Amino acid sequence: MAAIGVMLADDGGPGTTRYEDRWWGIVFNTLAALLLGGKGEIMRWFGTGTSKGPQRLIELDFIRGIAIIAVMGFHFHTVHTGSAIISAIEYPLKNFGQEGVNLFFTLSGFLVGGLLLKQYAKVGRIDARRFIIRRIFKIWPAYYVLILFHVFAGRHPTSTFLVQNLTHMQNYLGSSISQTWSLAVEEHFYLFLPALLLLVTMLKLRSSAIIAILLSICGIVLAARCFVVSKGELEAAFFYTQYRIDSLLFGVILAAVYWMKPELYQRIASHKKTLIAIVIALIAWLVLATKNVPLDESIGYTLQALGFCALIVLTLEYSKNLRTAWFFRAIAWVGVYSYGIYLWHSLALAPGDMLIRKLAAWHVPPVAAWAPVLIAQFVIAIVIGYVTTRAIEFPFLRIRDAIFPARRKGPRGEGMPEELEVPAVRGQVL
Repeated sequence: MAAIGVMLADDGGPGTTRYEDRWWGIVFNTLAALLLGGKGEIMRWFGTGTSKGPQRLIELDFIRGIAIIAVMGFHFHTVHTGSAIISAIEYPLKNFGQEGVNLFFTLSGFLVGGLLLKQYAKVGRIDARRFIIRRIFKIWPAYYVLILFHVFAGRHPTSTFLVQNLTHMQNYLGSSISQTWSLAVEEHFYLFLPALLLLVTMLKLRSSAIIAILLSICGIVLAARCFVVSKGELEAAFFYTQYRIDSLLFGVILAAVYWMKPELYQRIASHKKTLIAIVIALIAWLVLATKNVPLDESIGYTLQALGFCALIVLTLEYSKNLRTAWFFRAIAWVGVYSYGIYLWHSLALAPGDMLIRKLAAWHVPPVAAWAPVLIAQFVIAIVIGYVTTRAIEFPFLRIRDAIFPARRKGPRGEGMPEELEVPAVRGQVL
Protein backbone atom coordinates (compact mmCIF):
# COMPACT_ATOMS: atom_id res chain seq x y z
CA MET A 1 0.00 0.00 0.00
CA ALA A 2 1.45 3.33 -1.02
CA ALA A 3 1.87 5.34 2.17
CA ILE A 4 0.09 8.70 2.12
CA GLY A 5 1.21 9.90 5.53
CA VAL A 6 3.81 12.32 4.18
CA MET A 7 1.36 13.82 1.71
CA LEU A 8 -1.30 14.20 4.40
CA ALA A 9 1.09 16.28 6.49
CA ASP A 10 0.23 19.24 4.28
CA ASP A 11 -3.38 19.21 5.40
CA GLY A 12 -3.70 18.69 9.13
CA GLY A 13 -2.28 17.26 12.30
CA PRO A 14 -3.03 15.89 15.77
CA GLY A 15 -2.59 17.10 19.29
CA THR A 16 -3.54 19.93 21.63
CA THR A 17 -1.40 22.69 23.11
CA ARG A 18 -1.41 26.43 23.85
CA TYR A 19 -0.09 28.41 20.92
CA GLU A 20 -1.35 31.87 21.84
CA ASP A 21 1.75 32.80 23.87
CA ARG A 22 3.98 32.61 20.81
CA TRP A 23 1.53 33.84 18.16
CA TRP A 24 2.72 37.43 18.00
CA GLY A 25 6.37 36.46 18.17
CA ILE A 26 5.96 34.17 15.18
CA VAL A 27 3.96 36.77 13.24
CA PHE A 28 6.59 39.43 13.96
CA ASN A 29 9.45 37.14 12.92
CA THR A 30 7.55 36.14 9.79
CA LEU A 31 6.99 39.75 8.72
CA ALA A 32 10.58 40.61 9.53
CA ALA A 33 11.82 37.74 7.39
CA LEU A 34 9.66 38.85 4.49
CA LEU A 35 10.55 42.53 4.74
CA LEU A 36 14.23 42.29 5.71
CA GLY A 37 15.33 38.91 4.42
CA GLY A 38 15.89 40.01 0.87
CA LYS A 39 14.60 38.76 -2.42
CA GLY A 40 15.64 35.15 -1.81
CA GLU A 41 13.64 34.93 1.42
CA ILE A 42 10.60 36.52 -0.17
CA MET A 43 10.77 34.14 -3.11
CA ARG A 44 11.10 31.19 -0.74
CA TRP A 45 7.93 32.21 1.10
CA PHE A 46 6.09 32.50 -2.18
CA GLY A 47 7.15 28.97 -3.09
CA THR A 48 9.56 29.85 -5.87
CA GLY A 49 12.77 29.16 -4.01
CA THR A 50 14.22 25.89 -2.78
CA SER A 51 12.63 24.98 0.51
CA LYS A 52 11.92 21.68 2.12
CA GLY A 53 8.24 21.12 2.70
CA PRO A 54 5.87 18.17 2.96
CA GLN A 55 6.23 15.85 0.02
CA ARG A 56 3.19 15.23 -2.13
CA LEU A 57 2.01 11.94 -3.55
CA ILE A 58 1.91 12.31 -7.30
CA GLU A 59 -0.86 9.70 -7.70
CA LEU A 60 -3.35 11.78 -5.75
CA ASP A 61 -2.29 14.98 -7.50
CA PHE A 62 -2.98 13.12 -10.75
CA ILE A 63 -6.54 12.42 -9.57
CA ARG A 64 -6.92 16.08 -8.59
CA GLY A 65 -5.69 17.03 -12.04
CA ILE A 66 -8.29 14.84 -13.74
CA ALA A 67 -11.02 16.38 -11.60
CA ILE A 68 -10.07 20.01 -12.23
CA ILE A 69 -9.58 19.44 -15.98
CA ALA A 70 -13.10 17.98 -16.12
CA VAL A 71 -14.49 21.01 -14.27
CA MET A 72 -12.67 23.52 -16.48
CA GLY A 73 -13.63 21.79 -19.69
CA PHE A 74 -17.28 21.69 -18.66
CA HIS A 75 -17.37 25.44 -18.00
CA PHE A 76 -15.20 26.74 -20.83
CA HIS A 77 -16.79 28.10 -24.00
CA THR A 78 -16.02 26.52 -27.35
CA VAL A 79 -16.57 27.15 -31.04
CA HIS A 80 -19.26 25.06 -32.69
CA THR A 81 -17.51 23.42 -35.62
CA GLY A 82 -19.95 20.81 -36.90
CA SER A 83 -17.03 18.39 -37.11
CA ALA A 84 -17.69 14.87 -35.85
CA ILE A 85 -14.01 14.37 -35.08
CA ILE A 86 -13.77 17.52 -32.99
CA SER A 87 -17.03 16.64 -31.23
CA ALA A 88 -15.54 13.28 -30.28
CA ILE A 89 -12.39 14.96 -28.95
CA GLU A 90 -14.45 17.53 -27.12
CA TYR A 91 -16.87 15.05 -25.56
CA PRO A 92 -14.80 14.06 -22.48
CA LEU A 93 -13.90 17.70 -21.87
CA LYS A 94 -17.42 19.12 -22.04
CA ASN A 95 -19.64 16.55 -20.36
CA PHE A 96 -18.21 15.56 -16.97
CA GLY A 97 -17.73 18.73 -14.94
CA GLN A 98 -20.25 17.74 -12.28
CA GLU A 99 -18.59 14.35 -12.05
CA GLY A 100 -15.27 16.13 -11.56
CA VAL A 101 -16.75 17.82 -8.49
CA ASN A 102 -17.99 14.43 -7.25
CA LEU A 103 -14.46 13.08 -7.64
CA PHE A 104 -13.13 16.02 -5.61
CA PHE A 105 -15.67 15.19 -2.89
CA THR A 106 -14.65 11.54 -2.56
CA LEU A 107 -10.93 12.33 -2.71
CA SER A 108 -11.40 15.05 -0.09
CA GLY A 109 -13.22 12.61 2.17
CA PHE A 110 -10.36 10.14 1.81
CA LEU A 111 -7.68 12.72 2.62
CA VAL A 112 -9.44 14.70 5.32
CA GLY A 113 -10.89 11.58 6.90
CA GLY A 114 -7.40 10.13 6.90
CA LEU A 115 -6.06 13.10 8.85
CA LEU A 116 -8.42 12.38 11.72
CA LEU A 117 -8.70 8.60 11.54
CA LYS A 118 -4.97 7.94 11.48
CA GLN A 119 -4.70 10.10 14.59
CA TYR A 120 -7.48 8.12 16.25
CA ALA A 121 -5.84 4.86 15.22
CA LYS A 122 -2.50 5.99 16.65
CA VAL A 123 -3.42 7.67 19.95
CA GLY A 124 -7.11 6.90 20.49
CA ARG A 125 -8.36 10.47 20.21
CA ILE A 126 -8.61 13.42 17.83
CA ASP A 127 -7.95 17.13 18.18
CA ALA A 128 -10.92 18.72 16.42
CA ARG A 129 -9.86 22.27 17.31
CA ARG A 130 -6.43 21.86 15.80
CA PHE A 131 -7.87 20.17 12.72
CA ILE A 132 -10.37 22.96 12.07
CA ILE A 133 -7.78 25.71 12.56
CA ARG A 134 -5.41 24.04 10.12
CA ARG A 135 -8.23 23.68 7.58
CA ILE A 136 -9.03 27.39 8.00
CA PHE A 137 -5.44 28.28 7.10
CA LYS A 138 -5.67 25.95 4.11
CA ILE A 139 -9.04 27.04 2.69
CA TRP A 140 -10.01 30.50 3.85
CA PRO A 141 -7.20 32.85 2.71
CA ALA A 142 -7.54 32.08 -1.01
CA TYR A 143 -11.32 31.85 -0.70
CA TYR A 144 -11.75 35.23 0.95
CA VAL A 145 -9.32 36.88 -1.47
CA LEU A 146 -11.63 35.63 -4.24
CA ILE A 147 -14.64 37.16 -2.47
CA LEU A 148 -12.76 40.43 -1.93
CA PHE A 149 -11.79 40.50 -5.59
CA HIS A 150 -15.42 40.21 -6.66
CA VAL A 151 -16.44 42.94 -4.22
CA PHE A 152 -13.99 45.43 -5.73
CA ALA A 153 -14.18 44.21 -9.33
CA GLY A 154 -17.92 44.77 -9.44
CA ARG A 155 -18.48 41.82 -11.78
CA HIS A 156 -21.61 40.91 -9.80
CA PRO A 157 -23.85 42.92 -7.45
CA THR A 158 -22.76 42.17 -3.89
CA SER A 159 -26.33 41.19 -3.04
CA THR A 160 -25.91 38.15 -5.28
CA PHE A 161 -22.95 36.65 -3.40
CA LEU A 162 -21.52 38.53 -0.41
CA VAL A 163 -23.68 37.38 2.51
CA GLN A 164 -24.12 33.94 0.98
CA ASN A 165 -20.40 33.35 0.59
CA LEU A 166 -19.29 34.98 3.84
CA THR A 167 -21.61 32.67 5.79
CA HIS A 168 -20.69 29.59 3.70
CA MET A 169 -24.34 29.06 2.85
CA GLN A 170 -24.07 29.64 -0.88
CA ASN A 171 -25.16 26.11 -1.72
CA TYR A 172 -28.51 26.89 -0.04
CA LEU A 173 -28.92 30.59 -0.76
CA GLY A 174 -27.33 30.67 -4.21
CA SER A 175 -24.38 32.76 -5.34
CA SER A 176 -23.34 34.50 -8.53
CA ILE A 177 -19.85 33.08 -7.87
CA SER A 178 -21.41 29.82 -8.84
CA GLN A 179 -18.42 27.49 -8.56
CA THR A 180 -18.18 28.09 -4.81
CA TRP A 181 -21.26 26.00 -3.97
CA SER A 182 -19.14 22.87 -3.55
CA LEU A 183 -16.82 24.66 -1.12
CA ALA A 184 -19.81 25.21 1.17
CA VAL A 185 -20.49 21.47 1.15
CA GLU A 186 -16.87 20.81 2.09
CA GLU A 187 -16.95 23.43 4.86
CA HIS A 188 -20.01 21.78 6.38
CA PHE A 189 -18.26 18.42 6.10
CA TYR A 190 -15.23 19.82 7.98
CA LEU A 191 -17.55 20.54 10.91
CA PHE A 192 -19.66 17.39 10.72
CA LEU A 193 -16.84 14.84 10.56
CA PRO A 194 -14.87 16.04 13.64
CA ALA A 195 -18.11 16.23 15.62
CA LEU A 196 -18.96 12.67 14.62
CA LEU A 197 -15.47 11.41 15.45
CA LEU A 198 -15.48 13.18 18.81
CA LEU A 199 -18.52 11.06 19.64
CA VAL A 200 -16.65 8.01 18.38
CA THR A 201 -13.76 8.94 20.68
CA MET A 202 -16.04 9.32 23.68
CA LEU A 203 -17.53 5.88 23.05
CA LYS A 204 -14.11 4.38 22.22
CA LEU A 205 -15.53 2.63 19.16
CA ARG A 206 -13.48 0.22 17.09
CA SER A 207 -12.87 0.49 13.38
CA SER A 208 -15.69 -1.88 12.42
CA ALA A 209 -18.20 0.20 14.37
CA ILE A 210 -16.92 3.41 12.78
CA ILE A 211 -17.29 1.96 9.29
CA ALA A 212 -20.77 0.65 10.13
CA ILE A 213 -21.84 4.10 11.36
CA LEU A 214 -20.49 5.80 8.24
CA LEU A 215 -22.21 3.27 5.97
CA SER A 216 -25.47 3.80 7.86
CA ILE A 217 -25.23 7.56 7.38
CA CYS A 218 -24.53 7.05 3.68
CA GLY A 219 -27.62 4.84 3.45
CA ILE A 220 -29.76 7.49 5.15
CA VAL A 221 -28.42 10.19 2.82
CA LEU A 222 -29.14 8.01 -0.21
CA ALA A 223 -32.70 7.37 0.93
CA ALA A 224 -33.28 11.07 1.64
CA ARG A 225 -31.86 12.07 -1.73
CA CYS A 226 -34.01 9.52 -3.56
CA PHE A 227 -37.04 10.94 -1.76
CA VAL A 228 -36.40 14.56 -2.77
CA VAL A 229 -35.62 13.47 -6.33
CA SER A 230 -38.94 11.60 -6.45
CA LYS A 231 -40.61 14.89 -5.51
CA GLY A 232 -38.87 16.66 -8.38
CA GLU A 233 -36.52 18.69 -6.16
CA LEU A 234 -33.48 18.12 -8.32
CA GLU A 235 -31.78 21.38 -7.37
CA ALA A 236 -31.89 20.46 -3.68
CA ALA A 237 -30.52 16.99 -4.42
CA PHE A 238 -27.62 18.54 -6.30
CA PHE A 239 -26.66 21.45 -4.03
CA TYR A 240 -27.72 20.76 -0.44
CA THR A 241 -25.14 19.36 1.94
CA GLN A 242 -27.44 16.80 3.55
CA TYR A 243 -27.95 15.16 0.15
CA ARG A 244 -24.31 15.35 -1.02
CA ILE A 245 -22.26 14.55 2.06
CA ASP A 246 -22.26 10.81 1.34
CA SER A 247 -19.89 11.42 -1.59
CA LEU A 248 -17.35 12.61 0.99
CA LEU A 249 -18.22 9.98 3.57
CA PHE A 250 -17.48 7.13 1.16
CA GLY A 251 -13.98 8.61 0.94
CA VAL A 252 -13.86 8.61 4.75
CA ILE A 253 -14.86 4.94 4.75
CA LEU A 254 -11.97 4.20 2.40
CA ALA A 255 -9.69 6.14 4.76
CA ALA A 256 -10.97 4.11 7.72
CA VAL A 257 -10.13 0.89 5.90
CA TYR A 258 -6.75 2.27 4.83
CA TRP A 259 -5.63 3.46 8.25
CA MET A 260 -7.50 1.19 10.65
CA LYS A 261 -7.91 -2.07 8.75
CA PRO A 262 -4.72 -2.37 6.68
CA GLU A 263 -5.19 -6.12 6.17
CA LEU A 264 -8.61 -5.51 4.63
CA TYR A 265 -7.18 -2.75 2.48
CA GLN A 266 -4.46 -5.10 1.30
CA ARG A 267 -7.04 -7.68 0.29
CA ILE A 268 -9.09 -5.09 -1.58
CA ALA A 269 -6.07 -3.57 -3.31
CA SER A 270 -4.73 -6.97 -4.35
CA HIS A 271 -7.78 -7.53 -6.62
CA LYS A 272 -6.50 -5.48 -9.52
CA LYS A 273 -8.87 -6.93 -12.10
CA THR A 274 -11.88 -6.26 -9.90
CA LEU A 275 -10.80 -2.65 -9.37
CA ILE A 276 -10.35 -2.20 -13.11
CA ALA A 277 -13.79 -3.69 -13.76
CA ILE A 278 -15.35 -1.27 -11.25
CA VAL A 279 -13.64 1.71 -12.90
CA ILE A 280 -14.80 0.53 -16.34
CA ALA A 281 -18.34 0.23 -14.96
CA LEU A 282 -17.98 3.75 -13.56
CA ILE A 283 -16.96 5.09 -16.98
CA ALA A 284 -19.90 3.30 -18.58
CA TRP A 285 -22.23 4.89 -16.04
CA LEU A 286 -20.79 8.35 -16.67
CA VAL A 287 -21.20 7.98 -20.42
CA LEU A 288 -24.58 6.26 -20.54
CA ALA A 289 -26.52 7.19 -17.42
CA THR A 290 -25.60 10.69 -16.27
CA LYS A 291 -27.86 12.28 -18.88
CA ASN A 292 -30.79 10.83 -16.94
CA VAL A 293 -30.65 13.46 -14.22
CA PRO A 294 -33.16 11.93 -11.75
CA LEU A 295 -31.41 8.56 -12.00
CA ASP A 296 -27.97 10.09 -11.59
CA GLU A 297 -28.95 12.35 -8.70
CA SER A 298 -30.57 9.48 -6.82
CA ILE A 299 -28.46 6.32 -6.98
CA GLY A 300 -25.91 7.75 -9.39
CA TYR A 301 -24.00 9.80 -6.83
CA THR A 302 -23.60 6.71 -4.65
CA LEU A 303 -22.39 4.59 -7.57
CA GLN A 304 -19.96 7.31 -8.60
CA ALA A 305 -18.51 7.54 -5.08
CA LEU A 306 -17.94 3.78 -4.99
CA GLY A 307 -16.32 3.91 -8.42
CA PHE A 308 -14.11 6.82 -7.40
CA CYS A 309 -12.95 4.88 -4.34
CA ALA A 310 -11.90 2.07 -6.66
CA LEU A 311 -10.13 4.62 -8.87
CA ILE A 312 -8.21 6.00 -5.88
CA VAL A 313 -7.05 2.55 -4.81
CA LEU A 314 -6.16 1.56 -8.36
CA THR A 315 -4.17 4.76 -8.91
CA LEU A 316 -2.35 4.49 -5.58
CA GLU A 317 -1.34 0.89 -6.07
CA TYR A 318 -0.91 0.29 -9.79
CA SER A 319 0.29 3.50 -11.44
CA LYS A 320 4.00 2.93 -10.76
CA ASN A 321 4.84 2.50 -14.45
CA LEU A 322 3.01 5.71 -15.34
CA ARG A 323 4.54 8.03 -12.76
CA THR A 324 7.40 9.08 -15.00
CA ALA A 325 5.25 9.55 -18.11
CA TRP A 326 5.04 13.17 -19.21
CA PHE A 327 1.24 13.22 -19.43
CA PHE A 328 0.88 11.74 -15.92
CA ARG A 329 3.26 14.29 -14.44
CA ALA A 330 1.64 17.14 -16.37
CA ILE A 331 -1.83 16.28 -15.09
CA ALA A 332 -0.45 15.83 -11.57
CA TRP A 333 1.23 19.26 -11.80
CA VAL A 334 -2.13 20.81 -12.65
CA GLY A 335 -3.57 18.92 -9.68
CA VAL A 336 -1.12 20.61 -7.30
CA TYR A 337 -2.78 23.94 -8.12
CA SER A 338 -6.32 22.58 -8.43
CA TYR A 339 -7.78 24.59 -5.55
CA GLY A 340 -6.56 27.92 -6.92
CA ILE A 341 -7.62 26.94 -10.42
CA TYR A 342 -11.06 25.93 -9.20
CA LEU A 343 -11.55 29.25 -7.43
CA TRP A 344 -10.46 31.45 -10.33
CA HIS A 345 -11.09 29.52 -13.55
CA SER A 346 -14.28 31.44 -14.36
CA LEU A 347 -12.11 34.49 -15.13
CA ALA A 348 -11.00 32.71 -18.30
CA LEU A 349 -14.49 32.76 -19.78
CA ALA A 350 -14.56 36.45 -20.79
CA PRO A 351 -11.20 36.29 -22.62
CA GLY A 352 -12.42 33.11 -24.30
CA ASP A 353 -15.54 34.87 -25.55
CA MET A 354 -13.48 37.81 -26.75
CA LEU A 355 -11.18 35.49 -28.68
CA ILE A 356 -14.17 33.74 -30.26
CA ARG A 357 -15.49 37.09 -31.49
CA LYS A 358 -12.08 38.20 -32.75
CA LEU A 359 -11.48 34.99 -34.69
CA ALA A 360 -14.97 35.17 -36.18
CA ALA A 361 -14.35 38.79 -37.24
CA TRP A 362 -11.13 37.67 -38.90
CA HIS A 363 -13.09 34.96 -40.73
CA VAL A 364 -11.05 32.16 -39.19
CA PRO A 365 -12.79 28.85 -39.93
CA PRO A 366 -14.47 27.34 -36.82
CA VAL A 367 -12.40 24.17 -37.16
CA ALA A 368 -9.19 26.23 -37.01
CA ALA A 369 -10.51 28.44 -34.17
CA TRP A 370 -11.65 25.60 -31.90
CA ALA A 371 -8.28 24.59 -30.44
CA PRO A 372 -6.87 28.12 -29.84
CA VAL A 373 -10.05 29.18 -28.02
CA LEU A 374 -10.07 26.17 -25.71
CA ILE A 375 -6.32 26.18 -25.12
CA ALA A 376 -6.34 29.90 -24.31
CA GLN A 377 -8.95 29.40 -21.59
CA PHE A 378 -7.05 26.48 -20.07
CA VAL A 379 -3.81 28.47 -20.08
CA ILE A 380 -5.41 31.56 -18.52
CA ALA A 381 -7.12 29.54 -15.78
CA ILE A 382 -4.02 27.51 -14.94
CA VAL A 383 -1.77 30.57 -14.87
CA ILE A 384 -4.16 32.44 -12.56
CA GLY A 385 -4.50 29.38 -10.35
CA TYR A 386 -0.73 28.94 -10.23
CA VAL A 387 -0.05 32.57 -9.34
CA THR A 388 -2.75 32.80 -6.67
CA THR A 389 -1.67 29.51 -5.12
CA ARG A 390 1.93 30.66 -4.90
CA ALA A 391 1.04 34.14 -3.72
CA ILE A 392 -1.75 33.31 -1.25
CA GLU A 393 -2.22 29.65 -0.38
CA PHE A 394 1.41 28.54 0.02
CA PRO A 395 2.52 31.46 2.24
CA PHE A 396 -0.44 30.91 4.56
CA LEU A 397 0.35 27.21 4.74
CA ARG A 398 3.87 28.09 5.85
CA ILE A 399 2.52 30.46 8.50
CA ARG A 400 0.10 27.72 9.59
CA ASP A 401 2.88 25.18 9.88
CA ALA A 402 4.97 27.62 11.93
CA ILE A 403 2.14 28.22 14.41
CA PHE A 404 0.49 24.80 14.27
CA PRO A 405 3.27 22.46 13.15
CA ALA A 406 2.36 19.12 11.67
CA ARG A 407 4.48 17.17 14.18
CA ARG A 408 4.67 17.74 17.93
CA LYS A 409 4.65 16.06 21.31
CA GLY A 410 1.47 15.05 23.07
CA PRO A 411 0.45 16.44 26.48
CA ARG A 412 2.11 13.51 28.30
CA GLY A 413 5.21 13.60 26.11
CA GLU A 414 4.22 10.79 23.79
CA GLY A 415 5.19 11.17 20.16
CA MET A 416 2.28 12.08 17.93
CA PRO A 417 3.61 11.89 14.36
CA GLU A 418 1.70 13.29 11.44
CA GLU A 419 2.72 10.23 9.41
CA LEU A 420 1.38 6.81 10.33
CA GLU A 421 3.07 4.08 8.32
CA VAL A 422 1.05 1.05 7.25
CA PRO A 423 2.21 -2.00 5.31
CA ALA A 424 2.38 -1.80 1.55
CA VAL A 425 0.46 -4.25 -0.60
CA ARG A 426 3.30 -4.56 -3.07
CA GLY A 427 6.11 -3.15 -0.97
CA GLN A 428 5.63 0.33 -2.41
CA VAL A 429 5.90 2.75 0.47
CA LEU A 430 6.74 6.26 -0.76
